[in-house]
Amino acid sequence: MIVLPGLIDSHWHFWNSLLRSSAPIPGGSAFFESQQRTSKRFTPALTELSVRLGLAEAINAGFTTVNSWSHNIRNPEFAQAELKALAASGIGARFWYGYAQDLLPTSPMDFSDIRRVREQIQQTAQGRLDLGLAVRGPERTGPAIWTKEFEFAAKQSLPISTHIAVTKQMQEKQAIQQLASRGLLSPKVQLVHATHADQQDLASIRESGASVCVTPLTEMRVGYGLPPVAALHRAKLPVSLGVDTLVLGGNANPFMLMQTCLNLAVASTGDEQAMTARDVLHWATQGAADIMGWGDKTGSITVGKRADLIMINTRNIGMFPIIDPVASVVQSATPADVTNVIANGRLVKRDGVMLGFDMQELARQARQGVRDLLEG
Repeated sequence: MIVLPGLIDSHWHFWNSLLRSSAPIPGGSAFFESQQRTSKRFTPALTELSVRLGLAEAINAGFTTVNSWSHNIRNPEFAQAELKALAASGIGARFWYGYAQDLLPTSPMDFSDIRRVREQIQQTAQGRLDLGLAVRGPERTGPAIWTKEFEFAAKQSLPISTHIAVTKQMQEKQAIQQLASRGLLSPKVQLVHATHADQQDLASIRESGASVCVTPLTEMRVGYGLPPVAALHRAKLPVSLGVDTLVLGGNANPFMLMQTCLNLAVASTGDEQAMTARDVLHWATQGAADIMGWGDKTGSITVGKRADLIMINTRNIGMFPIIDPVASVVQSATPADVTNVIANGRLVKRDGVMLGFDMQELARQARQGVRDLLEG
C-alpha cells in the first residue's frame, strides 16, 4: 500500500449530485439554464439525498475533508437537510451557506438563518464541521449587496467564498480589484475559479493572503477556459482543488484533478519541470488544510493530528511497478485503487467496501430521486 493523508476537496456543489452528467445538453439547454430550471424542483429531502450521494462518492475516492458550496438554499429546511447529511458522513466538512439559484441580485442572503446555523454547528459539530459564507460577489450583485455580505462575514468571523473572474466578460468587471481596493481580500477569502485573473489580480491575491480554488475539469467543460495553473504556482499563491459539480465533472476523481493541473502547467509553459507531482499533491492535502485554517489538525500524517488517512493498493494493474510513489499517486491512481479510508480515526472504507452506506439502497433512491427531478 501507499499510505497518504486523506485528500481534501475545496469546492463542491453537493446539492446537485443527482444531476450527474446532465448538462450541457447537445443542441439544448446550457448548463446554467438547466440548473436554474431544475433547482426549483429540489426539496429538502432530495437535497439531503443528493448530498449523501456526493459524500459517498467523495469517501470512495479518498476524500476525508470536503467543502460543500451550497447555492440552492431556498429556506432553512434546505440548510438543515444538508447539515444532516454532512454530519452523518463521518468526514470533516465546511458547509458554505449560500443562496437560492434564482435569488434576485438585489435581494440579500438570509443572515438570520446563517446565525442560527453558526450557533448550531458551534454547539454540536465537535470540530469536525464548520461554517463559511458562499456569496455571489461583485460579478453577480451590486455593491449594496456584496459589501453587506462581506461585512456580515467579518462580524461573524466566517470565511467567505465567491466565484470570480470565470469568463472574459465577467473579468471586465474587475471583481478582484473591486475587493482589493476596499481591503476585503484576506486569508479568510477563497476565490473560486479565477480562470481569467490577470497579473494585477495575482499580485493583489498574493499581497492579501487570499486563496484560489481551481476546478480544472469543470472549468474546461463549461467553457470558462484553461485554468492558469502555472501562473498561480509561479505567483506562489495558496491554491486548492475542487470537484465542483458532478453535473459537469461526471464523477469525483481527485487523482485526475491533480494530473490535469500538472499537465496544464507543463503544457502552458513548455517546461516539463514547471510543476511536480508533489506540488499538486500538496494542493490536495496540507495546502488545502492550511487554506481552511485546519492545517494543525489534518493535511499530513503527523503525530497529534486527526487520523485522516487513505491507502492505495499498488498491486492493482495500472499501479505497479512503483518507482516514485508520489508520481504514481498523481499520475496512475484512480478511486478504484483507494482500498481503505480512515476519517478522524474511523474506518469508512475497508478493503474496497464502503462502510456506513447501503450502496444498493442509495442507488435505488438516487434513480428515483432523479426521476422526481426530471419528470416532476
